[in-house]
Amino acid sequence: MKVLRTIRRILAVAIAVWAVTVAAYYLFFAKISFESITASANEGELSATTRSSGQTAWFSEAEPLSVVAMLTFSLLLVTGAVAEWRGALAIAATLSLLALVATYLTGFSIGGLYFPGAIGMVLCSAVLAIEKRSRHLHRSAA
Repeated sequence: MKVLRTIRRILAVAIAVWAVTVAAYYLFFAKISFESITASANEGELSATTRSSGQTAWFSEAEPLSVVAMLTFSLLLVTGAVAEWRGALAIAATLSLLALVATYLTGFSIGGLYFPGAIGMVLCSAVLAIEKRSRHLHRSAA
C-alpha cells in the first residue's frame, strides 16, 4: 500500500509541476507568428506590395478570456493534484474527468499542452481508487 501511495504522490507532484510549467510557458515564452501583405496604388501608378512577418509574445496578443481560460486550466490541474495528494477520490475523479473533457474540447488551441496533465490525473485517480479498494479489502480480511 505504501508503494501505491508513493506512486500516487509522485504523479500528483508531476501533474502540479506540469500545470505550472505550461502556464509559465504561455505567459512568458509562447510566440505567435504573423504575416501581413499590404497593397497600395494611386491612379495611374503601379501598385506597391509590402510584406511583413514576425513573431510576438502570446500574452501580449491574447484576449483576456484566453488568459483566464489558460489560468483556469492550470488551476484545475493543480487543484486535482492536491486532491490526489490528499486522497480525496470523489473530488479527484471528478476533476480528472472534467480536465480530460476540457482538454478534448479545446483541442489544439490550448488543450494540447494540458492533455498530458489530464491523462496523469486519470491515472492518478485510478491508482487512488486501487489504493482505497486494497486498503478496504485489507481491513476486511483482518
